[in-house]
Amino acid sequence: MRDIIFHEVGMENFGPYIDPMVLKFENNKITLITGPNGIGKTMSLEALPFTLYGETCKKARGDDVVNTRIGKNCHTWVMFSINDDDYRVDRYHKYSKLGTTVTIVRNDEDSPYKKGHREVVPEIERLICSKKSFMNTLMFGQKVKDFFTDLVDSDKKEIFRKILDLDIYTKWYKEADNNLKEIKEKLATTIEQIGINKGILSDIEVQIKILFKQMNQFEENKNESLSNLRKKLEENKRLLDSWKIDETDLSETNDKVQKLQSEISKLENQLSNYESEKRNALLKLQNGHDSKLSELREMANEAIQKVIAKYRELYEKLNQDHAEQIKQIVDSQDGIKAAMSNNSSKLAQLSTEKRICQNDIDTLNESLEIEGGVCPTCLQAIDDDCRKHLEEEVQNLVNNYQEFERQEKAIQEFQDNYQKLLNDSNEKQRQQNEKFDIAKKNLVEKETQEKSEIEQKLNTAIEKVNKLAEDESNKIEVEYTERVVNLQVKIDSLKESYKLALDKLEKINEIKTTITKLEQNVTATEMEIKSVEETKYDDSQLFVYKSRKKELEDSLVEMNKEMSELQNEQTLCEFWKAAWSPSGIPSMLIDEAIPFMNERVSEYLDILSNGRYIVSFDTLAATKSGEYRDKISVNVLDTYTRANSRIQLSGGQTRLVDIATILTLGDLQSNVQDVKINILLFDEIFDSLDEENIGFVSKILSQLKLNNQSI
Repeated sequence: MRDIIFHEVGMENFGPYIDPMVLKFENNKITLITGPNGIGKTMSLEALPFTLYGETCKKARGDDVVNTRIGKNCHTWVMFSINDDDYRVDRYHKYSKLGTTVTIVRNDEDSPYKKGHREVVPEIERLICSKKSFMNTLMFGQKVKDFFTDLVDSDKKEIFRKILDLDIYTKWYKEADNNLKEIKEKLATTIEQIGINKGILSDIEVQIKILFKQMNQFEENKNESLSNLRKKLEENKRLLDSWKIDETDLSETNDKVQKLQSEISKLENQLSNYESEKRNALLKLQNGHDSKLSELREMANEAIQKVIAKYRELYEKLNQDHAEQIKQIVDSQDGIKAAMSNNSSKLAQLSTEKRICQNDIDTLNESLEIEGGVCPTCLQAIDDDCRKHLEEEVQNLVNNYQEFERQEKAIQEFQDNYQKLLNDSNEKQRQQNEKFDIAKKNLVEKETQEKSEIEQKLNTAIEKVNKLAEDESNKIEVEYTERVVNLQVKIDSLKESYKLALDKLEKINEIKTTITKLEQNVTATEMEIKSVEETKYDDSQLFVYKSRKKELEDSLVEMNKEMSELQNEQTLCEFWKAAWSPSGIPSMLIDEAIPFMNERVSEYLDILSNGRYIVSFDTLAATKSGEYRDKISVNVLDTYTRANSRIQLSGGQTRLVDIATILTLGDLQSNVQDVKINILLFDEIFDSLDEENIGFVSKILSQLKLNNQSI
């Protein structure tokens, strides 16, 4: 069992409290806080939920709880222990050093192990209970509008979930739902794949049948082809035997033909060699010609590169000299421009001083011209002395103005001289640029001319080399043409003799040709028969289809097995999803808690009202149509007046029912979560109660303090 003991709650600059105030909790005691309205009795208790959850029973938070006079440095704290561990929670708002934050320290450690509202509140709910459970089991706030019996069904169920620790079922329900979705997706994929594989298997079986039919047709065609070839072979052998009878001795005629053919072939080879020798000679001549041209072009290119290098140096020197002269001119111009800028500034200053001086002269003259005028300097009436003084002042200003004009004229003369110098410098720069362009143009023309001379020399040399090569080529053509003509005459004579021998041999060769053709036919037919006999049907594709069929059949067995397993998993997940759902085990736990609550609330009401009021909890509520639906309902009955709803009860009666309810919920939380908490906080618990009911409430409080509680 978790034994949670609250030791103290403290506050500073919280609500009406400026100085630090500590409220200690002592077990087996009832602490009564009394005093006039507005001194902070309620706020002393509200510091506890505010520190733990950042909100009071009346939902005040942040700036709402800071002392309005100080307006900062709000600090509340709570000290409690759970079994052997001590805890301290500190909440700061608008604190000068820590700002706005909350911390929790365990066993007087040097630093908090949780810090910030987002970290601390979940830890408090884990260690103690949720905020709603706290407000409905440990603290009876003053004029609370959302006490358990007034809450809507969803809020009541939420409190039950917190008290009965049903949030874990929500987590399991979500996990079961996610697993179910994954299983359904896998199952759908598996079923889809099974359908695809069955379609593929059906197609493969059709292909296998087609291949078997093709194999049978192949054997039939093979046997028919062999029969025809054997008949053809017998016929060729019969014809061959008949032609060999008429064959005569052809050796003499064949020898003559072969001899003539050999001589003709020899002479034709010699003729071909002449052509090859001529091509080699021409090729050698061409190679020499090309080599010479390449040599000439390389020499010309080297000469041109030297010209380019020479003129590149001249260009660089010309550019360098030009740049230096332009730099001197520009530097001179910069100095002149700087002096002119300085003079312009002086002229502007003199113009301003002249304008000021003229304004002063005009002002003084206006004062002197007005009879009975006022001195602009001392603001007194102008008398004779003052007039004389002002006239002297005007004369001084006139002298100053004339001096300004003299200086202005002198500076303007300097400015005109500088402008003339600048114009001369610009003209000098223009002349230098023009001189540079002319010199550069001359260099370009000279470079172009030298390159052109080199090109002309190269072209002249190339023409000479080409003429020599052409003469030598003509000489080779003439020489080999004479050889070819003489040899061709011999070849033509031999071919005439060869033709006569062929005519003589023609008839004899017809017999030989026919015999040879028949022998070839016999050999070809025998080879074709052997080839057809050795030809076998290519069953590789059939083997592939059979293997694929076996793979698909094995795959379908595995997929059907996987589908069966997924269906079993789906059924199991659907079962657990229903079990973890709000209408499953959580609903059963709530149903199981109802008898305990009805028994316990009855015990408390017996003490509080001598059995006058009956309160029962139920998980079903009747609708107007007479049907029942899942809903947490609180049924109230006054056995004296027969009032059967909360709104029919008076304020005092409602107070008694709420006291019994909060005590019942506290007992349910302690019983279910195996926890014991040492405090019960009641604010204005006797409000709306008469003396008799105050006595009943006091009696039950006295009994509760015997349970080692601080009330």
